[in-house]
Amino acid sequence: MISFDDAKYMFNAGEGTVRSQTHSESNRRRMKALFLSQLSLERAGGIPGLLMTVADASSINDLKIVGPTGLTYRLAAGRLYTFRDNLRVDPVEIPYRPAEEPFLSSSSPIFKDHNITVYAQPLSTPPQSSSDDLNTETDASLKRKCEPSPEPPRKRSKTDAQSAPTLAHLMSAPGFKPTLLPEDKADEWRRLIIERMFPATRAKLETSGSPKKDAATQGTRKKGKAGKGAKSEPTKSEHAQAIPEDKESGNFDEYRRSRSSPSAVSYVIVGPRVRGKFDVKKSIALGVPNGPLRGRLTKGDTVTFTVKDTVAREDGTSETVDRTVTVKPEECMGESEPPTAAIVLDVPSPEYISSLLQYYRKDFDPLFSMLRSTDPEHRKEVQVRALFHLVGDGVLEDPRYIDFMRGFGDDAQHVVASKEHCPNSVTFTSAAANQLRLSKLDPVIFPLQKFQMESRRRLADIPNLPPNTHLMVSNLNIRIRPPAPPAKNPNAITNDYFHPLLEKMTPTDTSIPVELSTETQNKFVEAQQLTEKIERAILKSGVTKPGDDVVVIPLGTGSAVPGKYRTVSSTLIQIPNWGNILLDAGEGTYYQLARHFGEDGARDVLRDLKCLFVSHAHADHHMGVGMLLRKRLELDPQPAHPLYLVTIRTVHLSLREMQALEYLGIQDISPSESMEPDSGNGVIPIMSEALHFKRPGVYTYSGPWGIGGTEPWLDVNRSTANAAALCQSLGLDKMSTVDMIHGTKCYGLVLSHHEGWSIVFSGDTESSENLVQAGQGATLLIHEATMADDQVDLAKAKKHSTFGQAIDIGRRMKAEKILLTHFSARHPKVPMTLLELNSASSSCDASASSDAAAAAPSLSPSSSPIVALAFDQASMRIGDMWKMQYYLEALEQIEKDTVAVEGEDEDEVGRLNVEVSV
Repeated sequence: MISFDDAKYMFNAGEGTVRSQTHSESNRRRMKALFLSQLSLERAGGIPGLLMTVADASSINDLKIVGPTGLTYRLAAGRLYTFRDNLRVDPVEIPYRPAEEPFLSSSSPIFKDHNITVYAQPLSTPPQSSSDDLNTETDASLKRKCEPSPEPPRKRSKTDAQSAPTLAHLMSAPGFKPTLLPEDKADEWRRLIIERMFPATRAKLETSGSPKKDAATQGTRKKGKAGKGAKSEPTKSEHAQAIPEDKESGNFDEYRRSRSSPSAVSYVIVGPRVRGKFDVKKSIALGVPNGPLRGRLTKGDTVTFTVKDTVAREDGTSETVDRTVTVKPEECMGESEPPTAAIVLDVPSPEYISSLLQYYRKDFDPLFSMLRSTDPEHRKEVQVRALFHLVGDGVLEDPRYIDFMRGFGDDAQHVVASKEHCPNSVTFTSAAANQLRLSKLDPVIFPLQKFQMESRRRLADIPNLPPNTHLMVSNLNIRIRPPAPPAKNPNAITNDYFHPLLEKMTPTDTSIPVELSTETQNKFVEAQQLTEKIERAILKSGVTKPGDDVVVIPLGTGSAVPGKYRTVSSTLIQIPNWGNILLDAGEGTYYQLARHFGEDGARDVLRDLKCLFVSHAHADHHMGVGMLLRKRLELDPQPAHPLYLVTIRTVHLSLREMQALEYLGIQDISPSESMEPDSGNGVIPIMSEALHFKRPGVYTYSGPWGIGGTEPWLDVNRSTANAAALCQSLGLDKMSTVDMIHGTKCYGLVLSHHEGWSIVFSGDTESSENLVQAGQGATLLIHEATMADDQVDLAKAKKHSTFGQAIDIGRRMKAEKILLTHFSARHPKVPMTLLELNSASSSCDASASSDAAAAAPSLSPSSSPIVALAFDQASMRIGDMWKMQYYLEALEQIEKDTVAVEGEDEDEVGRLNVEVSV
C-alpha cells in the first residue's frame, strides 16, 4: 500500500487481504486504485472480499483496478457472488506482450493522478521456454477441452466494423453463447457484466458524457431519487435480472492459447515533483506583499499585483505612480525536490529476467534508463527510493538479476519477498496468541499453529546483493519523503502478542511461555481435573460409540467477514482409514490448513481429500476452493483418487470459468450413454440438487430451486453415479442434501456412515424443519449460530439462526452432539450467552459424585445434546467433544484475559503521510 495524506494505492490482493488489514489496523479508506502484477490466486484471490468490504464500509465509492489481460474475465467470473451498487469499478487491462514482439519505442503511463504516475512493464518468457506453465494440462485425464473459437482473429477493416453486428444483436440471437463471441465482442460482454455487478459504474459513465451505451446495457439501473448521499440498493430479484446467471463470462480461448507462461507485470510508480520552500527574503525583494499572494505563489501560481513607485520629475519634484508586477513562483521558491519512485517487480522465474532487462535499455525509454543511472543530472529528474522484489525460485541468485538490483544505487531500499528466503512467521498474531493460551487448557483440542522462524535459505548467503536489501515482513513501513529505511510499524510491534514470547524460550525448554492470570490458571486446573476424572471413567467402562474417532477441525468459524480471531467458514472432517471431507471453503482455507498441519501436513490432507461440499454461493463459503484445487494439482505424488466437488451450478460455473485463467484440474464432461462414474484423480462435479433427501436423482427446472442450466456436467444421472462412487470411497451408506432457508439457494448435508454414525451440516440457514426431518438421530449436528438469543428479529432478517434456535434444532433432531459455528463478528472469541444456553440444555453435571455419573454425559443416549463451541484451528474427536462443556468457564475467563491484554476490537486506525506499507 502506497499512502499519501489524501489517497492510497494498493498492489495485489491475495487471499487474506481483508483479514490482514483488519488485524494490522491498516487503513484502506481513501484507496483510489488497485494494481495487480498477476491474475493468479496468490495475487488476486482476495479481490471479491476486498470489493465487498470496502463497499459495505462506504469508505470507497470509486476504484480503478489495473491488471494483465484477463482482468475483466476474472472480475466477470465473480458476477454471481460479487456485486455492490454503491461502488464504481473501472477495470484497465494491460495488453499481453509476447516475448517475440518488439517493444514500443517509448512508454506511456497506465495510470496518473496528482499523486502518482504509474508505468506498467508486462513481462513474458522467451519462445520455447522451459518454465512451468500452470495453465497447461500435462495429464491427459485432467485436460479441459475448450470450445474452439468460431474463427481465428484477424484485423478488421473500417467497413467490417461498420457492418459487424452489435453485441445487442448477437445477444438476441437464438442459442446465444458468450463463449463463441469474437474477442472484441467478448470483451464488451464482460464489461457489460461488470457494469451490472457494480451499477454505479454505469451511472458514472452516463453522467460523465460517455457515448450512449448499447441497448443491451439499458434498463438495469434501479429507479429512484438521485441526489447527494443517495444510495441504490437493488434487491435480490433486481440483481438476478441484471446479472446474466445462465451465461458464461465470454470467450477467452485466444488469450489463453497465446501464452506459454503466466502473465506477469511489474510497475514503476513515480511521485510528484515537490516544490522548494518559499523564500521570504526573495519575495520581499520582489515586492510581494504579505498575505494571500504569497500563499498562491507557494501553491505554484503566478501572481500579478500593483506597487507604487516614486518617479522624479524634470523640475526636481517627484510623483507616485502605479506599476504592475508579475512574479512567477520559481522566482521566490527554493530548489524543488526531484520526483521519487518505487518499483514493484514480479518475476516468477529466471526465464522472465531477460524480458525485464529490456525495459531498462538506454534505447528504450529515457525514464526507465534514468532510474538506474548514477548521473547527477538524471538524479535531479527522478530518484528511486524503494524496490519490492516478488521473486520465484532461482531469481534472486541469478547474476543478471543481482546486477540489475545493484544498478539502482546504494541509497535505494530493496525489499525481497521469496518463499525460499522469507521465514514462515505468523501473520495473524492475535489468533496465534489466543490459540497459545487455549493450548495450556488442552493441547490436543487446541494445538499450536505451525510456523517456522528460520528461512529455508539465508539471504546473507547470496553474494553481491545491494547493501540495503531486506526481507519482506508484514507491517513493514518505508518512509519515502523524507526517506528512511524500512522499519516495523510501531503499532504492529506493540500489538504482537505472539512472537515476543518466542524470545523467552530456552534451549532446555522448547515450550512457548505464556502468562496466565491466577484466576485463569485456577479455572484451567478445575476443568482439567474434572475432564481427566470423566475420561478415566469412560476408559474404565470400555464403552465406545460409532464415530468417536472421527476428527472435526473447524478451520474457519466466523460469519461474512474475517476477523482477528475468527476467519470465514470451513470445517474439515477426517474419517480414519477412509479419507477427508471439507464442508465449505471460505477465503484462506488452504492457509488455515497449512497453519494447522504445517505445509507438509496440509499436502497430506489434500492428498486424502475425497469430498468438498460447498453449501451455497456466498463468497465467505467458497472463495477458498480455487486455491485448494490449485494446491492439489501441485501435489507430488498426485492423489490416487478423484476429488468430488458437491455444490450448486453457480459455484461449479464460477470455478470452471476461473480455470480459463488457472487450471484447477476440473474434469470436462462428455455426454455418454453409459453414465458410468468418472474416474482418474481430477475434480469431479456432483450437483447438490441430485442428492436431495426427498427427491434423489430428480431435478426441479423452475423456481428458486431450479437447476438453472443445460451444461453437460449438470446431467443428473452422472451426478448420481458419481455420488455413489464417492459414498463407496468414504464408506458412506448415504449422502443427502437438504434445502435450507437462506438469502440464496443453500443446501445442508447429511452423511451416514456404514459404521453407524452420521453427521449433519446446516450450511447457513434459519431454523429449518427440513434439517430436523433429514437428520433424525444424528451423531453430530454442525449448525450455524450467527446471532445471540436477543437478536431473534435480526437473525430472521439475515436468514440466520440464534444460539438457542440451533440448539433447539439439535434437540428435536435427537442429535447426540451439537457443534455451534459461524459466529457473528459481535462474538469474536466466546459467545458470552452460551453459559446460560448450556445450563438450559444441561447435560453437564460438574458436581457428579461418582465415575459412572460423571461418564453419563458422554455415554447416555437419552441425555440432552452435548453442546460444543467451534474455534478456529480446534481439533476435536467426536468422542471427546463433551469436554468442551466443561471448558466453558475457563474459555470465558480466557476471553477476559485477552481483553485485558489486547483490548476490545477497534475500527481501523488511519495512517497519514507518504509511506509504503507492506
